[in-house]
Amino acid sequence: MGIAYILEMRVEKGWLKLIRRFEEILRERIGDRIVRIIARSSPEDLIYGSNVAVVVERADTDLTREVSRAALDAMEEVGMEGLSPITISEGDPMEHEFG
Repeated sequence: MGIAYILEMRVEKGWLKLIRRFEEILRERIGDRIVRIIARSSPEDLIYGSNVAVVVERADTDLTREVSRAALDAMEEVGMEGLSPITISEGDPMEHEFG
């Protein structure tokens, strides 16, 4: 087992609020398929054009689409832009680049 929860408190508060709302929406919509969510330190901290990795048991087109919708909804609700998620399957080597 790895780290269950880590939250860097020195990041911009709006970014934290956006990530937390995104997590809530994802839990409501696809909660049973999420393995972990890895958020970078800011909207500008990008890897492959993304600042949040949503790790799921098995990524597919429908799930990726739902993650994108959740990101758009979270940004609209919080009133902040910059959330750029990528959906990856558990065990994908890309996961380690985010963590």
